[in-house]
Amino acid sequence: MKYLFLVSIGPVQEFIASARRTRDLQFGSWFLSELSRAAARAIDAQDGSALIFPAPESKKWLEDGDSFMVANRILALVELDPEEMAKRVHTAVFQRLHDIRNKAYQKIFRFGDRQIIAYQQIDDLVELMWVALPYEENPYHSVRRQVETLMAARKNTYAFQRVPWGDSVPKSSLDGQLESVISEKEYPDRRDSDSEKQRKVGLLYTRYGAGSAERLSGVDLLKRAGETAFDAHFPSTSHIASLSFLQRLERLNDARQQPLLTSWKAYVKKLEDLAILPLRETIHNAAAHPVLDRSDGALLFEGRIADVLGIPSTDTSLAATLQDANTSLQAFYHDLDKQFRTIGITKARPSTYYALLQADGDSMGDLIDALAEQKVERHQELSQALSRFAMDVRTIVGEDHQGALVYSGGDDVLALLPLHTVLACAVALKTRFQDTLKDLAAQAGCQPPTLSVGIAIVHHLDSLRDARRLARDAEHQAKHLDGKNALAITVSKRGGEDYRAVGKWGNIDVRLQQLVTYCRAASIPVGMAYELRDLVLRLSVPTKDRQYETLQEIIRLDTLRIFLRKLTVPAGKVPPEQVKEIEAFLRGQLGLPSQEQQEQQEISPDARKKGAMVSIETFINELIIAQMLAEAEELAYPTQGGMR
Repeated sequence: MKYLFLVSIGPVQEFIASARRTRDLQFGSWFLSELSRAAARAIDAQDGSALIFPAPESKKWLEDGDSFMVANRILALVELDPEEMAKRVHTAVFQRLHDIRNKAYQKIFRFGDRQIIAYQQIDDLVELMWVALPYEENPYHSVRRQVETLMAARKNTYAFQRVPWGDSVPKSSLDGQLESVISEKEYPDRRDSDSEKQRKVGLLYTRYGAGSAERLSGVDLLKRAGETAFDAHFPSTSHIASLSFLQRLERLNDARQQPLLTSWKAYVKKLEDLAILPLRETIHNAAAHPVLDRSDGALLFEGRIADVLGIPSTDTSLAATLQDANTSLQAFYHDLDKQFRTIGITKARPSTYYALLQADGDSMGDLIDALAEQKVERHQELSQALSRFAMDVRTIVGEDHQGALVYSGGDDVLALLPLHTVLACAVALKTRFQDTLKDLAAQAGCQPPTLSVGIAIVHHLDSLRDARRLARDAEHQAKHLDGKNALAITVSKRGGEDYRAVGKWGNIDVRLQQLVTYCRAASIPVGMAYELRDLVLRLSVPTKDRQYETLQEIIRLDTLRIFLRKLTVPAGKVPPEQVKEIEAFLRGQLGLPSQEQQEQQEISPDARKKGAMVSIETFINELIIAQMLAEAEELAYPTQGGMR
C-alpha cells in the first residue's frame, strides 16, 4: 500500500531569529536545511518512495553539504509502513544533527562539566513531526488536504517534558531561554586586574567564540562554531554596509590602488599587533578586493575598532590602544582622500546603513491546489521549478548584486544587501519568480503567483534581531496589500523614527527609481523631504475636521510650489526642460492637474484627491528612502563633483 507521508522539522523562526551575528543567522538557516535534507534522503533511499516536496532534479542535491536549500516540510509517497519510515527519518535527522554538533564542538577548547548539558540542549532543539494517510484509493488532492489538516492538528498537540538541564546560571544572551554552558569563572570580574581581564577576554574568544559579556548556550555554541557548506566566514552587517564604498575604491586604477594597499596593510598590521583577540574580520573564500584584500569591511569603521580588537565596551584602560588604532585608520583615509582628489571625485566614507530583504510568494496556495487537482507529477514539477528559483536566487543576490544570501528555499528568501543594489535585486527576484512559475500557472488555469518583498534599511550597529523584525514587518505590510504583488520598505534611522512606504510592483519601484535619478542629478536637494514634513506638521488636522480636505489640497499645492522654487532659484540652476519633466512627475504623484488642465479648470478638487498616486505622507517617506538609495549609488558610482 502507498501512503502520503508528510514530515515537518522545526523550530524554524525561533531558531533562525536567535542570532546576534550574521554568521549565527546564516548557520541557523543552513542547519535546519541540513536536517531537512537528511530526512528527505532517508525517504528517498527506500524502495517505492517518491519525493514530492522537494523533488530534486539530481540526487546530488540530497548529499550532505550541497548548496541546495531544503525546506523544513517534506512530502512524499511511500510504500514502507509509516511508523517504520518515521523511525528511519528520526534516525537520519539525529545522526546528521550529531555529525554537525561533533564537528562544531571539536573546535571548542573545553566544556568542563557542562558538556552533557550542551548536548541535551541540542537534542531537545529538534521538533520532528509526521503524519501519513493511505493514498491509493483516493485522489491525490483529497488526501493531501487531509494530510495538511492532520499536520495542523499535530502541531497543536504538545508533549511537554521537564528539561533535564535546569540550573541557576545566567541565560543565553541570544535567546534568553536556554542556560549558558560557559562557566561564570571564565568571564572577567570587576575585581580582576586589567591583565587578568584581558587574558579572560582572549580565552573566551579562542575557546568559545564568545564576547566578553556574552553568555552562550549549547545551541548558541553550535551556531558560533559550526561551519556551513558555503563559507567559514559570513560577512558582517558592517561589511555589507561598506560595499558601496568598496565599489567606489575600484574607480582607482592599479597605480593609485597600490599605495593605498600598502597603507591598508599597515593599518591591519597595527590592529594585529594591538588585538587582544585573534583578528577575525577576514573573508577567507571571497575574491580579494584590490585595496582591502580579504578584510571584512568592518575594519573601515572607527566604531567597530574596539570590537575588532576584543576590547570590552566597559574597559576604559585601553583608550590609548584604541586611539593608536584609530590614528592608523585615519592615515589610510588621508591617503585615500588624496587619490580621490587627484581623479576629481569627492572624498567619502562608508555608508553606515545596509538592507535586509525578506520575500515570500503570493497566491502559492491557489497554484498548489490547482495543480493537485491534476496529478501528483504536477506537484513534483512545481517543486522542481521552485528549486530552480531557489538556486537562481543565490546567483541573483550574491553574484549580480553583491549581497549575502541567508536563506533561499522554495518561495522564501532572506538576504543582506548594500543600499546601492537592493532595489535592483528586489526587482530581479520578483521578475525571476514570476517567469519561473508562469507556465505552470497557465497549465493549472490560475493566475501566476507573484512575489512580495519587504526591505528593512537599518544601521550596521543595530541589533540583528531588531533588523529581522523590521524586515519581517515590512514583508507583512506588502503581503497585506490588496492583491499583494507588492514592495514595502522601512528605513529605521538610528536614534530617530522609522519611515515606511508600500505599494504595488510597477508603481512604487518605478517612482523610487525616478526619485533616485532626480536626487543623483541634484534636481531634488538634500533635506527637501524634511522641509515637506515640517509643512505637513504645521497644516495637519484630524481627518474628521471640516477643514481637513481643504488643508490637504493646500499641502499638495504648497509641496509643488516648494519644489519649483528649489528648482528655479537661482535661475538656470536646473535646465528648463528638466524642470518641466519633474513638475509633470510631481503633479502626477500628488494628483494635481497638469498646467494645461489647470488653465482650463477641467479637474475638480475631489477628482484631484482621487487621482493622487500616493498620499503626501507616503510621498515624503518615498523621498527619504530615495535620497538614501541615491546617496548609496553616488557613493558606489561617483559623478564628477558628486551630488550637491
